[in-house]
Amino acid sequence: MLPKQKSIGINTGLLLKKSSGNYFFNTDFIIYSKKGNHSIYSFEYSRQIISYKTADVPVENYSLEVGYSFNLIADRTKSFLINSTISATGGYENINKGETLLYDGALLLNESSLVYGGSARLSIETYLSDRIVLTGFYKAKIVWNTSLEKIRPSVGLGFKINL
Repeated sequence: MLPKQKSIGINTGLLLKKSSGNYFFNTDFIIYSKKGNHSIYSFEYSRQIISYKTADVPVENYSLEVGYSFNLIADRTKSFLINSTISATGGYENINKGETLLYDGALLLNESSLVYGGSARLSIETYLSDRIVLTGFYKAKIVWNTSLEKIRPSVGLGFKINL
């Protein structure tokens, strides 16, 4: 975690909703600054399912995030850390692959659109080696310009490779 050191992260997890099949993948580019803090640039793909009678309506999100992570707690060797991240996010929400007519003739009122908002993340990191970091996190994303839920909590696991 030297200043200006870079790392690449890969994460996956579950969107916290009652129905199953809700997941996300993301990749991060991280640039460290002083005291274990870092800037984060991320691309995320998420997919959630909305049940309608006997069919499932897929909702896919493609988003970019830019944020800053603050080191809250670390051990003396900085091999175990707890971080808090605040991010701005923007992207595209694709509902039912753009189709508004459902299988039974019903009209879907929700529309695909550009979305924007922010997120907050609390993460726990532990170094497995000098270059590999295991990460677990809880994230709450707030999204506007959507016809679906605005607050989207998730939990995830991932790893980072320090370059």
